[in-house]
Amino acid sequence: MHATDLPCPQPKGRQKSADSCPTPSAGKPAAKKPAAKKPAAKKQAEKKQAPRKPRPKKQAARKPRPKKEAAMKPGGGRPAGCPPCQSAPRKPGTKKPGAKKPGARKPSTQRPPAQKLPAKKLPAKRPPAKKPPAKKKQLKADHGWSWQGLTIDAADLRKVNVFLARAKKAEHTISPQMRSIARKTKATMVGFNERKRSPESVKRSVARDMQNNPSETVDDALDKVYNSVRYILQWPDASYVKGVKDSTKMLAKWKNANLRWSNTWARARGYKGINTAWRANDSGHPYELQFHTPKSQAAQKRSSRLYEEAHHPRTTGSRRAQLQTQMNRNYASVPCPAGAQLLSAPRRRAMVRPGVTTL
Repeated sequence: MHATDLPCPQPKGRQKSADSCPTPSAGKPAAKKPAAKKPAAKKQAEKKQAPRKPRPKKQAARKPRPKKEAAMKPGGGRPAGCPPCQSAPRKPGTKKPGAKKPGARKPSTQRPPAQKLPAKKLPAKRPPAKKPPAKKKQLKADHGWSWQGLTIDAADLRKVNVFLARAKKAEHTISPQMRSIARKTKATMVGFNERKRSPESVKRSVARDMQNNPSETVDDALDKVYNSVRYILQWPDASYVKGVKDSTKMLAKWKNANLRWSNTWARARGYKGINTAWRANDSGHPYELQFHTPKSQAAQKRSSRLYEEAHHPRTTGSRRAQLQTQMNRNYASVPCPAGAQLLSAPRRRAMVRPGVTTL
């Protein structure tokens, strides 16, 4: 018996004819019953109490883009003519992969500012260690001066210091004259950087003179110091005599007074050369000027240390004689330029200093 042969169930309320079977009307929806009308007063009250719902914005319906479907191979995949399956609907609350949250900020591509590290404190530099003060030969001014048995008291030391300060000032005016003489007479200036005698050497000379002559004062000893400022002019043997004469004429023309003239070229032994002393016209300070040849200057240089040792206060008499013999040998090989032994001092002119008159 087939399902179509079963009798159609009839409703209990109504009776229909056996020949008719109720079938649903195709395409026509069931008629809805009209809702009962509410009174107008109740409708107005409900409108006031119910909150207004925001109207949904109308969005334009997007047309679905046609998807390109690859032709399925026969015998595999979905059958031909089967419409493409649509993706399953997403559950409410789920998000598409890669979807951005509303209000989320984009990650910034700028680098964060570099944080400044706290500056490291460098260790404090230690001050350099002070060197111990060198042992000074000179004592304090109120205690005078002493050196290897030679002494100068405080009062005399002040006078010596005044003399040294005057020599330093006078050198500034004497040196230009010496350079001018050397240029005009074509002389060589030897030891120009050592033109100023050291203060210690001057003090030793004054103390030694006062020790050898107990009756002599410090002023007398300072008057004998001619070489606090000193110069050396040198010429070849052929032009030596002419150079000395021209130099002395220029010094006399500039009113420099000659204080001493020592010509030792005629000696058979010992020092060879001419040592002179002059007093500057503008400052009144004495200075020494030596005239040499190249060979006499070389012999003097070799004998300078021997001379210092010979005049040392602790040098014995026998040692001093040995030193003098050695110096004589150094000067024995020095030839005398022609006419050098006849050179004499220029005529001395009177020159007045404060409290002193020289002829």
